[in-house]
Amino acid sequence: MASRKDFLSQQAPENYVAGLGRGATGFTTRSDLGPAREGPSEDQIKEALAKRAAQLGPLITSDIFIDDITAQAPTPSAYGAVEKKEEDNDDDERFQDPENEVGLFATGAYDRDDDEADRIYQDIDERMDRRRKARREAREKQEREEYEAKNPKIQQQFADLKRSLGSVTDEQWQNIPEVGDLTGKNRRAKQNLRQRFYAVPDSVIAGARNSTEFDTSVNDGGQTNGSSADNVDGTMTNFADIGAARDKVLQVNLDKAAMGSADANSGSASTIDPKGYLTSLSKTELKSQNYDIGDVKRVESLLQSVIKTNSRHPPGYIALARLHELAGKPVKARDVMAQCCSLNPHSEDAWLESIRLNEGHNAKVIAAASVKENPQSTRLWTRATELETDQQSKKRVLRRALDLLPKSVVLWKQLVQLSADEGEARLLLSKACSEIPASIELHLALARIVETVDEARKVLNTCRRANPKNAEVWIAASRLEEQVGSKNTANIMKRAVQSLANENAMLKREEWIEQAEKCEDEGAILTGQNIIRETLSYGLDEDDDRKKLFMEDAQASISRGKYEIARAIYAYILRIWPTSKSAWEASANLEKVHGRKEDLWNVLEKAVEAVPQADDLWIQYANEKYQSGDVDGARIVLGKAFNQSPSENIYLEAINLEARNGQIEQARDLLAQARQEAGTDR
Repeated sequence: MASRKDFLSQQAPENYVAGLGRGATGFTTRSDLGPAREGPSEDQIKEALAKRAAQLGPLITSDIFIDDITAQAPTPSAYGAVEKKEEDNDDDERFQDPENEVGLFATGAYDRDDDEADRIYQDIDERMDRRRKARREAREKQEREEYEAKNPKIQQQFADLKRSLGSVTDEQWQNIPEVGDLTGKNRRAKQNLRQRFYAVPDSVIAGARNSTEFDTSVNDGGQTNGSSADNVDGTMTNFADIGAARDKVLQVNLDKAAMGSADANSGSASTIDPKGYLTSLSKTELKSQNYDIGDVKRVESLLQSVIKTNSRHPPGYIALARLHELAGKPVKARDVMAQCCSLNPHSEDAWLESIRLNEGHNAKVIAAASVKENPQSTRLWTRATELETDQQSKKRVLRRALDLLPKSVVLWKQLVQLSADEGEARLLLSKACSEIPASIELHLALARIVETVDEARKVLNTCRRANPKNAEVWIAASRLEEQVGSKNTANIMKRAVQSLANENAMLKREEWIEQAEKCEDEGAILTGQNIIRETLSYGLDEDDDRKKLFMEDAQASISRGKYEIARAIYAYILRIWPTSKSAWEASANLEKVHGRKEDLWNVLEKAVEAVPQADDLWIQYANEKYQSGDVDGARIVLGKAFNQSPSENIYLEAINLEARNGQIEQARDLLAQARQEAGTDR
């Protein structure tokens, strides 16, 4: 018996009309039947048009259309009106008679007035259409673009996927699975087949039950109940024997490793290098711990899809190559980068990664190909130079690079560093400065190695003229004068501030302090002090609390270990506020902690001269003298203090000084004198 076809595969019955059962039948309107009144025939209309054209032919050159005719107007119709181009206008339906779609005036007489009116109206319509045409077209274009952007077509949404189909190979096309039968009947049948149940024999259930049982009774043959002699060697597991065998294997391997040094000369294949063996084991263990093979495969598939989707994306290739490298597949990583370089020859990162993955001669070949494709890449030329082993080869590569990139400061610096002779370096720097006059770094390097001071000044002046807005050149000129012992450093910094202010290139206060501290680190203390003196108040008003701000700057410099700059800031403060007791005390504290005794005494000497009424400064000065062992000096200081400010504190300090030195009588005399002269109740 033949199998019956499913419903969708059967042939439709006779007289079957689709949709008839649900009432979807056709219908007829009056437009399908035509007008109710028959109009003129086509031959009659043509005859009337020809006759009317013959009568109105001379009227075409009337004064109404003289301008249009001279402007090469289109050829008029049989009625004299200029033919209009057919345009799709949806509004024409509004002017049609629903009872007669042919026209209300199809059979009416067409006279001269009608023709003139038609031409006038048509001319007006054309003029209005030309006036609004550009604006209407622009609006329509904008609306169409907005609509297409909001409602893209299906083919536009899948355009990128269609383009990617161009890279599908014939083998991949053949491997695409065929579409199966997805009808409801077959799908339900297959699901029922998968859910079919079968009866399980009782022997299977009994075996599963007995597999988890433990029997502790022993029969006469020394076997457990339920077991036989046939299943003793295969079904019973003795874990003690397995552990003993494993220990024996481990012991044999350790004995071989220990005897490796003795058997190394024998040439046997069983010799083992203990250090190399342990190193390889550690590497293997590291890879197995940090990277799971499943994760590597998953990430590899993702990166493969990335580079297939966009073959012009070098970061995807680089990530895939590094994944292969971490997985222990360096050859595959090199192949990936070779493919990337062939598809993206102008990518610096791709070439650098490929060079890194290769070694020796292969790396040099890849570097040569990279600079050939990218001759303007400084990074690739630098990497090619690093691959060379001898100095001459490095110089040769750099000279070739400078022929193509004469404005590269990095390449010039590398070539100068490779020059062992100072004269050769001087010539190279001179050439570099002529090629790159705006490079301050090259000019400063040339100024440091020239033979005379005049040549250095000439180089710095040239650099200053090429870079009028750079303060580093002025600082270098001041340091040069400081090195030769010239007294012109202060004038140079003063001119620098004026020039930079005129060029609107003045640095901030904080940046000037940083430059001064940098000069202190490099030994140019005088230049740093001049910078502080000329720029510390720049940008501050008289209303600002400048003294507090300067004191904070000094404390910040002390915290950074820049004591000379802090001294310069205190000197600047004392030059503006010479009677500031707090500034003198801070300066003295700086010399006491980070300076010498002589500097401290000098600061205190100036302090008591500037502020003679400050008892604290006199007492501190006397104590510093006494602590250094100069008792007479302390007495001299207190004697000066008596002359300037004979206060109670000064008397008490003098009495304590004499008492500490065992001069009791003199201390008593001072007490008696104090009671008479000191103006206090005590």
